[in-house]
Amino acid sequence: MILNSKNIESIKNRQITFVKGFSVDELYDMNKLTDFIDNYSMNVLCLTKHENFFGQVLQIKYVNQYDQNVAVVKDFLEKTFNYKYHVENGVDIFFSLIANTGVSHVDEEDVFLLGSHGKTTYRIIPDGIDYQIKKGDLLYIPRGIRHRSFSNTPRAVISIGFFE
Repeated sequence: MILNSKNIESIKNRQITFVKGFSVDELYDMNKLTDFIDNYSMNVLCLTKHENFFGQVLQIKYVNQYDQNVAVVKDFLEKTFNYKYHVENGVDIFFSLIANTGVSHVDEEDVFLLGSHGKTTYRIIPDGIDYQIKKGDLLYIPRGIRHRSFSNTPRAVISIGFFE
């Protein structure tokens, strides 16, 4: 996990921060994601109601309770940025099997988005700025900032959220 002093200062100041190549660890491709779901009998939530199943945006919650690799990333961020314990702090995986667009929304928590599979673009609504994350890239979005995602390919994004 690679953060330089400029990244750390930016995040501590609650500024949107993009970090290219944050992680080189093994992340979720679609095969690993399927194995993970099968091995742990994970509940997969459907976030959108799409006529075609493959068009859904899907979510697996609290992956950090099952996967040591993502638990280490959560712990690293929690300690680096002095987040306090909150029952809802955790790691979720959002994925889709085809290209899609997420709805514009505001999160109640600080969110660290780690690219795992494919390419996902996040648009920061107030600024009109786009950030494209690929495998290993990290995007920090402070709570209260309206944003949305879109992708042209299947994708998986690890979302690490801290409520405080």
